[in-house]
Amino acid sequence: MIARRLQLIFPLFRQSISNSYTQVFFSKNKVLGFLLILVSLFDLNAGASGLIAVVSANLLAYLTGLNRQKVIDGLYGFNALLAGLGLGLYFQLSPALLVVLVFTALLSVLFSLLIEGFFYKYGLPYLSLPFLFSLWIVSLSTREFTQLEVSQRGIYMLNEMYLLGGMPLVNLYDWFGQLELPSAVKMFFRSLGAIFFQYHLFGGMVIAAGLLYWSRLAFVYAAAGFTAAWYFYQFTGADLSALNDSYIGFNFILTSIALGVFFVVPSIYSLIWIVVAVPILAFLITAGGHWLGIYQLSVYSLPFNLVVILTLYLFKVRERFHEKPTLVYLQQHSPERNLYSYLVNRKRLSHLGKIAVKLPFFGKWTVTQGIDDVYTHKDVWKYAWDFEMTDEEGKTYQREGHQAEDYYCFGKPVIAPADGYVTDLAEGIDDNAIGDVNLHHNWGNSVVIHHAEGFFSQLSHLRRGSILVKKGQYVRKGEQIACCGNSGRSPYPHLHFQFQTSAEIGGATLDYPFSAFLKHQSGSEFFAASQPLKGDVVSNNQITDILDTALHFVPGQVIRFRFGDQSGEPVEWKTETDIYNNSYLECSQTKAKAWFIRQPDIFYFTHFEGNRQSLLFEFYLGAYQLVTGFTPGLVMNESITLALWPGKILLTVQDFFAPFYRFLNITHRLQQVKYVNDLNSSRLILASEVRFSFFHRLKEKRNYELTFEDNQIQRFTVIRSAVQTHYIRD
Repeated sequence: MIARRLQLIFPLFRQSISNSYTQVFFSKNKVLGFLLILVSLFDLNAGASGLIAVVSANLLAYLTGLNRQKVIDGLYGFNALLAGLGLGLYFQLSPALLVVLVFTALLSVLFSLLIEGFFYKYGLPYLSLPFLFSLWIVSLSTREFTQLEVSQRGIYMLNEMYLLGGMPLVNLYDWFGQLELPSAVKMFFRSLGAIFFQYHLFGGMVIAAGLLYWSRLAFVYAAAGFTAAWYFYQFTGADLSALNDSYIGFNFILTSIALGVFFVVPSIYSLIWIVVAVPILAFLITAGGHWLGIYQLSVYSLPFNLVVILTLYLFKVRERFHEKPTLVYLQQHSPERNLYSYLVNRKRLSHLGKIAVKLPFFGKWTVTQGIDDVYTHKDVWKYAWDFEMTDEEGKTYQREGHQAEDYYCFGKPVIAPADGYVTDLAEGIDDNAIGDVNLHHNWGNSVVIHHAEGFFSQLSHLRRGSILVKKGQYVRKGEQIACCGNSGRSPYPHLHFQFQTSAEIGGATLDYPFSAFLKHQSGSEFFAASQPLKGDVVSNNQITDILDTALHFVPGQVIRFRFGDQSGEPVEWKTETDIYNNSYLECSQTKAKAWFIRQPDIFYFTHFEGNRQSLLFEFYLGAYQLVTGFTPGLVMNESITLALWPGKILLTVQDFFAPFYRFLNITHRLQQVKYVNDLNSSRLILASEVRFSFFHRLKEKRNYELTFEDNQIQRFTVIRSAVQTHYIRD
């Protein structure tokens, strides 16, 4: 009855309770949540106190109007839980303690808001700092509360176990306690249990099982961090009782999970960092124990909080080595999912947050000198390109090539690669005779455009008298600014282009990608956030209205599909955005979600959550990456996150080795098939294939076909095992 009322008052209330427990390990896994609740109740007094504190905190947060999603995720409840467990461990449950627990929960919520507001501008988590401040304050205060009765916890442990699960649970507890295990292993399990104030082997083993179920990587890195701590204490001769008696070693476990696999992408570098963190944690544990011991307070998780927050701040302000290790961009509350997404998106999404820069010309041009090339692109000027136009035979000129006008690129329009202000230009320099160079005016006629703070582009060797802009003028992407020429140090007509950090002509070059372009060799290939190489024939992507409009999903938009025979209820998707303004499609029937990013040149899905038997999952695979332009025969190849591998057993094995070696692979291949555009209508067909491979051997294949008409996705076909299933836009 109470649960029903709470469910009416607070939707998803049970989920918020489970998440409050799992947030201690940065998780939202329901199985782990159930096991953690079970372990906390091994001490009924402490477990009940923790549960009361969680319920109080979540209700207070919800009823006072705090962010609903954060309440559901347990972000305001887990600190109250830890404080409640600590108080329940020391005091007997009573009306007086009940009042203390409710107001301790409120205090933890207030501290969460205060610390969150301070850390938010730095993008840092507040972890369990509210728990520490709340429990320390309340612990000092309750020394004057005479109505609180000290608990007899531990004296009647077996009786409490019997009440919870009868003799089978008591026997199981005894059996685990008598296991012959190395002392380091026993200490590891007891330290795990100590996170929930359960100082016995059985509780730690149950938590370890839940941790392993949620994340193999979290378990492996937690064990690695604790092992490093064990050897450090042995090597330095430090007091092992700090780990063995107080079980304060959970600081090493939580730090290893936070810095090894959760806030950063799991890798060999994150493993190195958790080893580096071990001595610092040991210093803080020892020193903190002495300082707080004066007030008869425990150091609890203070070392973990300080090391994780300070290290994450270091990662955020560093200017180099951003992938050693890499911070998680989009948190999926699963180390494996975070890793697999990073592996496929580190190049695919590398342009996010960067200015979209186009190639500075129309049509197809060839790179005749690339980055760090053999001629002039050297030293601080190495990140630059020379572009020329060529014919089918690869020649850059017609007739004899003795005149500048013989060259295909001479006089062709040069356009602004992105919006910006003209900060510098040089004009009035004569174009050279073929084979001659002007060493007095090295860059020739040039234009420098300011796109953002510290980010400029330079276009050089322009034709005399062709510059159409003035210094200080604002130009738009794609606007013509001049024509290609042969001025300056240029023996043959070509366009020199570079990115730089200074506003003057000839500044040191900057390593920066073009946002999207096509490469034409044997067929066509699309590149996003990449740099063309010498010899590449490249062009800009020309956006096609039918694709551009069809893939423009706006919040609130509803898409419906019916089976080809028009039977059954339609499948309905709705475009939504989350609290972080990330867009996704949600299936109304299954509640599955497919997150996507839409940019002018490309549409792509980033990750999927929910029912993999849904049509939305098939659409996620089939439309994984789509270009908004059409080029006959264009092919796109991309990898898909291994988190979507169809077999759980193989994926579980892969999880253990994922940061170091991957034997599974999922690839997506898309081909633009046909485009008919006449006065009556336009119709465009795309075909895609998804391959699941095991040690490079094909295990499963799925094919899809997407048909666009009337500026929308009109038909979606799924082909599996030679069986075609058609879905028609309703």
